[in-house]
Amino acid sequence: MTETLPVLRLWRRAPTELIQPRQKIKQPDGPWIAHPGLIHEKCNEADGKVREFRHEFIRKDKAYVKKILAGRKLEDLRILAIVSVAPVVNMAEMHKLGKTDSEIALAVEKHYVNTHVYLNPILAGDPSSNKHYGVDWGLNARGIYYRHYYSPGWVIDNHNLWLPSHRVDWDHCTEESRRERARTFLRHVLDNERWPKSEYAWEADAWQHVFGQMRNDPVLAVDKHEYNSVKERRHPVSCLLDGDPKFTKRIPDATFGLATSRPQDYRNCLGEYNLDRDRLEALLLHRDCGLISDPHWGDENLVFPFAVYEAKGWSGDPREARQQACSAGAAYLDLLDNLARQPDSESKRYQTQQSRNTQVFVFTSFGAHWHILVGYKRPRLKREYAGLQGMSESVYVFQRIWSDRITTERKAWELLSFVDQIHLWGVTGHRDFVIQHLKEWHEFGRECYADDVHIMNQIPQVGKMVVGNTVQCMMPSFPLPKWTEYFTEEARDDFESRSLGHIYEAFLTFWGDPMHEFPGELHCQLDGCRPGVLLETPDEVVKHLREVHPGDGGEEEQAELAWYSH
Repeated sequence: MTETLPVLRLWRRAPTELIQPRQKIKQPDGPWIAHPGLIHEKCNEADGKVREFRHEFIRKDKAYVKKILAGRKLEDLRILAIVSVAPVVNMAEMHKLGKTDSEIALAVEKHYVNTHVYLNPILAGDPSSNKHYGVDWGLNARGIYYRHYYSPGWVIDNHNLWLPSHRVDWDHCTEESRRERARTFLRHVLDNERWPKSEYAWEADAWQHVFGQMRNDPVLAVDKHEYNSVKERRHPVSCLLDGDPKFTKRIPDATFGLATSRPQDYRNCLGEYNLDRDRLEALLLHRDCGLISDPHWGDENLVFPFAVYEAKGWSGDPREARQQACSAGAAYLDLLDNLARQPDSESKRYQTQQSRNTQVFVFTSFGAHWHILVGYKRPRLKREYAGLQGMSESVYVFQRIWSDRITTERKAWELLSFVDQIHLWGVTGHRDFVIQHLKEWHEFGRECYADDVHIMNQIPQVGKMVVGNTVQCMMPSFPLPKWTEYFTEEARDDFESRSLGHIYEAFLTFWGDPMHEFPGELHCQLDGCRPGVLLETPDEVVKHLREVHPGDGGEEEQAELAWYSH
């Protein structure tokens, strides 16, 4: 055997030296595994005895489990993995000790990743492990997985991800403005690092210098925006889902989505009719559509987000930033995935072969240390315990594509370069994707409202109309979409009122359409016309108002129609 000579390292780790992945062949699946080929598949297999033991562990307390283990021989047990706990990073202490940027980055990365293995629902975990890793394992049960190293091997199910390019020429003449932005951003970062500033200082600088151009883009909506989601509760011991739904509300530090339009915006070339706020609300409130476009259910202001940002100061926890941002990203992926499917298909097929290519980006910062992740949604695999009770049907895979400490102008420039590329993709590729898939939803929504008008025509009590200068609608009540069941009665009343407005507009649009058997006879009920003058067409209605009732709103543009019950 050849003797290996020791290697003398004369210098400390260079600031630009990359952290090498820990690639141990055939290890249990976890965020440190850099490629799918390094996963030990047999670690996910277990017989019925082990599964039964897990259920006993859930039902009994820890003392009972110790009693069971006391009767087992050492050869009956085997170690699958040794999980180490990364210490919390004390940035103030790191600076006092004179740690280099590379040493600080390594400590932050270890703590950011947290657990070395994913949730294994077959094996029982110790409650002390749940204390450290319970949040991440609960996210695994919901389908949220973080990969510390990007690999095309993790992207499966015929999914194509768009990634920002690393090949940007720092010395190119067109980069001068971005280098100037980087220098300004760096000055503020170094000022924040002089003493433990609050999270607000870091967040404010990010809004101004990193996301400023996205904030100023008129086709984007950027806000500290609330999102809603329905999650199953996590069991405190097993970390599996217990089937009990829970309605939650969260507010990330920044959400990046598409801006909606109003009719007055269509004079501008940036206005988009498919992103019209009223049209999106009509899709949202119809029981057969229920298309949620804004993550804050019931709104249509910031729609179909493509990125989210979470910030933490020195007193915060970078793990929480990742966990919170990835949870928001999973909610946004659900919106995009629903948009990409056929609106009238029970099997929920994708509209096209490329419709499955939905993705979001995640930005997190811990002081000067930034991470950029890309995430997508797909079905759960067999090795990820597909079909096992307590595990979600879908998974959301978030992979790190870049991370570093912003302590030099070059690193600040790299961050801005990535963010600017994602910004450009958001207003081009992502926005075009949303607009193209909305077209089929709008056509489906038009058919749904036309059918509602046809249904109303079959109700004898609403077979006639009143012509007047005020709207007095007496319409049949239609059910609200399923997502409204999580709101209060007051909120549901508001949704129903807004829904009736769209039904009334549908009546004005489709009344008299020869394609549908709509009411063909109107009777004016204003004073002086009783028992009623027969009017057969909308033109006759307008003419009658202008000639007989000129003082009661007889002008054509002021004529209003309303339902009434016999």
